[in-house]
Amino acid sequence: MKVLMLVNWKMEYKDAVPEDKQPPDYYVKGVPYWFFRYFKDTKDWDVDVVDCRSFGALERLEQEKIRFYIWQTIKCLPRLKRYDLVLSHGMQSGIVLCLWRRLFGKGTYRHVVFDIGAFNSARESGGSLRLMQFAGKSLDGVIYHTREQRGYYERCHPWLLDKIRYIPFGTDTDFFTPGAEKKAEGAPYILCLGHNKRDWETLLAAYALLRKRWDHIQRLPDLKLIGKGKIDAAIDGVTALPSVPVRRMMEEMENACFCVLPLQSFPYSFGQMTLLQQMLFQKAVIAADVPSLRDYVQDGQDALLYEPQNAAMLAEQMERLILDPTLCQQIGGRAAQSVRTKWNERRMAGEIQEYLTTVLQSS
Repeated sequence: MKVLMLVNWKMEYKDAVPEDKQPPDYYVKGVPYWFFRYFKDTKDWDVDVVDCRSFGALERLEQEKIRFYIWQTIKCLPRLKRYDLVLSHGMQSGIVLCLWRRLFGKGTYRHVVFDIGAFNSARESGGSLRLMQFAGKSLDGVIYHTREQRGYYERCHPWLLDKIRYIPFGTDTDFFTPGAEKKAEGAPYILCLGHNKRDWETLLAAYALLRKRWDHIQRLPDLKLIGKGKIDAAIDGVTALPSVPVRRMMEEMENACFCVLPLQSFPYSFGQMTLLQQMLFQKAVIAADVPSLRDYVQDGQDALLYEPQNAAMLAEQMERLILDPTLCQQIGGRAAQSVRTKWNERRMAGEIQEYLTTVLQSS
């Protein structure tokens, strides 16, 4: 089986497996890529991977203006006949090929999209929707990671309903190994990771509420934001850092007392990787109750949820974990068990292989 995978991030092409990169971020010729390493008869799946890098002004246009990748597909067009299957991770990496197939024919290969953002951020009107409706009719399959996206397909792309498959995301339990990173000395801290679609305003407001409550009791754990880079004004107890390498990120998760994931609310997939990695590290996570996470956690069991944009409720959940270390530990332990048994990459890979096999066998 010859597969071409188009990914919507920049990769590193290596001669050997690196120790400082997680599998989606590198490609080694002859080594099964990412989740393909869990496929049955994995040697029968010959996978080439092309990332989204372009050049100069075109790359800036793709990333800052149009938000999809032109050159990635164009440079692959001459060799598409070699492949049985093309996988696009995100419609940013799939739209150009979809349009090409609508205009010039589908060819002999199948085209499946991992629809991370509900085509174009789940827009239900306007020119962008019409473009996606036109292009999407060329698809042979769609994989999505958030159940709520099905409603979007029913309303806007009903012709795809017999081609879509909900497959929950799974994280890498081999690379992300709790206890492998060093324990740091120093004051405890609350950790928030990520930069995209984070509700910093609500998190900082919640932390400010806690500081007012705790100024007469005992020292409140610091709040560390990794990915934000900076905040508008200095806030006591808050440290903001830019994104860090993955090994450093793992150290920060290892040493945090618990984590907060203050996502904005959108009806499509995002934030799941960060959530599951932190859960795997046996961390209690306080997360916004948004559609992309509801499939993966149970409030009070393996995470704590709060109403999006509700700073008072978030502050209450944070205080709850600070005052009850035993509860914090129990939730973290159940969280890790949930990932190991349900939300792991091996399970995800098995479901992906079964679905792709069905697509390839369809007429």
